[in-house]
Amino acid sequence: MRTWMHHPTSYFMTLVIALLGGLLTGSLVVVLVLVAALSIAWVAMRRSLNASRRGRIVWTMLAVATALAAAAQLVPYGRDHTNPPVTAEPAWNAPETRALAVRACFDCHGNETAWPWYTDVAPISWLLTNHVVEGRRVLNFSTWDRPQGELDEIAETIREGEMPPASYVILHPDARLSGAEKQQLIDGLEATITASPPG
Repeated sequence: MRTWMHHPTSYFMTLVIALLGGLLTGSLVVVLVLVAALSIAWVAMRRSLNASRRGRIVWTMLAVATALAAAAQLVPYGRDHTNPPVTAEPAWNAPETRALAVRACFDCHGNETAWPWYTDVAPISWLLTNHVVEGRRVLNFSTWDRPQGELDEIAETIREGEMPPASYVILHPDARLSGAEKQQLIDGLEATITASPPG
């Protein structure tokens, strides 16, 4: 039985849909992800049409999964990678404290976040955007002119290895702090907060 999938222009139409969707997002990375995901979905659907019953189920599941991955790229949440302005920073006790904070904290706890290419790809974009929004809400070194939450937990959070999180350190190895650097950061932050409280 022939379907629209057997028509020679069906793959071309799949690519056109991918390109149009990617252009709506304004990201070349999303265009490439859409083209790849929809191409895989198209191939899987073609294979499912000629497969045995078990193969049809597997190929159809692959087609649906990659089509859903493509559709996820069109969700706008997580794509706004603008950084709000820096309104005030602490009066750092030493340049070394600020340098350690920039290495290990600023991407999530400041308004100078670096947004690598993979932060355009859903669902990674959703997770990272949520992480940055939450991090800035709890503590933001770029809005020191406002009250900050959880300042009393900074030392314990860094000492126990909760910050920077392991998932962040994997992608940002320069954020990995030695034991001595952790202690230097803790001491520096405590001195900074004492001498230059937020708000």
